[in-house]
Amino acid sequence: MKRLHILLALFSFAFLGACKEEVPPGPALNTEPKLNYVQLEYKGSTFNTVISGNTITQDRDLPYGVTSVKVKAISVTENNTVTLKAGDALNVAASPVTITVKNNTSGKEAVYSLELRTRSYASVVEKHGLLHTSGNKIVDKNDVPVSFAGNSFFWSNVGWGGEKYYTAEAVSWLAIDWETTIVRASMGVDDDGGYLDYPEQNKNRVKTLVDAAIDEGVYVIIDWHSHHAEDYQAEAIAFFTEMATLYGSNDHVIYEIYNEPLQISWGGTLKPYAEAVITAIRAVDPDNMIIVGTPEWSQQVDKPAADPITISDNIAYTLHFYTKYHQQWLRDRATAALNSGIALFITEWGSIGYTQNDPETDKWIEWCRTNKISHCNWAVNDKAEEWSILRAGASPTGGWSELTEAGLLTKKIVRGWEK
Repeated sequence: MKRLHILLALFSFAFLGACKEEVPPGPALNTEPKLNYVQLEYKGSTFNTVISGNTITQDRDLPYGVTSVKVKAISVTENNTVTLKAGDALNVAASPVTITVKNNTSGKEAVYSLELRTRSYASVVEKHGLLHTSGNKIVDKNDVPVSFAGNSFFWSNVGWGGEKYYTAEAVSWLAIDWETTIVRASMGVDDDGGYLDYPEQNKNRVKTLVDAAIDEGVYVIIDWHSHHAEDYQAEAIAFFTEMATLYGSNDHVIYEIYNEPLQISWGGTLKPYAEAVITAIRAVDPDNMIIVGTPEWSQQVDKPAADPITISDNIAYTLHFYTKYHQQWLRDRATAALNSGIALFITEWGSIGYTQNDPETDKWIEWCRTNKISHCNWAVNDKAEEWSILRAGASPTGGWSELTEAGLLTKKIVRGWEK
């Protein structure tokens, strides 16, 4: 009997052991220190970084002359501590900055080196100087072909909504955050609320943008934004004479004397108008670039290609495109115009809107890169139309996170343009 009890006890222990649920081992505790990312901030603009091994580099340069930059955000793996925190100010002169990450369990440390890099030139205008045409190219002070990417502001007209963005702060934000190298002041002329109705208000908006562009060291186009400029030749002459007197000594300034002519004669109407305004400008300013609009909403660049303006030099011609309407046929026409020897400047373009996937924009931008064509995107505004870069209510002074799909696409193009 005693032996039986012993056997039953052994069986019970074996049975219970077999029935006991096995508990899987817990995950191994990560004891390696690791830095996930670092974001920097200057005047509200975010500068991301790339971590390669233990070296951290910026994805874009800080502006020239920046002496201090803040840590916007820093992240390490769980159970780690780091020697920097959000809000810390970093001295650019002390670069590279050492960042130490420590694992609280193992005590192991990883040391990272953050390189703070600024642009090598004070401003794009200081780097390239006065622009001028050479054959079918626009070249800089060193006669090197160049092109620039930037933004066109919306009509300046009183009560149209876009006028609220004619601020120095908006230009500064575009120059710092978007790395814009050229802006365009689109001064409405004959439409309601334009220059003819409110000359001082509209002119002062233009001056605000021009002064800000000069301060930021970017190029600026003064645009007579009309579809009927030939009807207001005397007013155009008076306006551009004043602008040339005020700004003609600045390499930053470019004059666009007619935004988008309609279906009018080049030789019979548009060219004579342009020659009259050019003559007035050249009486004051002998050398800054002048851009001339072309017939049919600045698409018929073949007309001036066959009959160019010869009374002055440093003349370029306007080309506008909107990818919903203007595809390879217009690129072919523009290429033929270039081959004839005239220089083109895209002072206005728009993507399909509502999406960042726009194959025609890709084709146009590649065409611009190949041919060294400068371009300004339409438009700095929050109006509910497909080409506005801002969502409704975006601040007039920059700091924009409220970008439309068109705005996100344009920002990527402008930031990525060769400086």
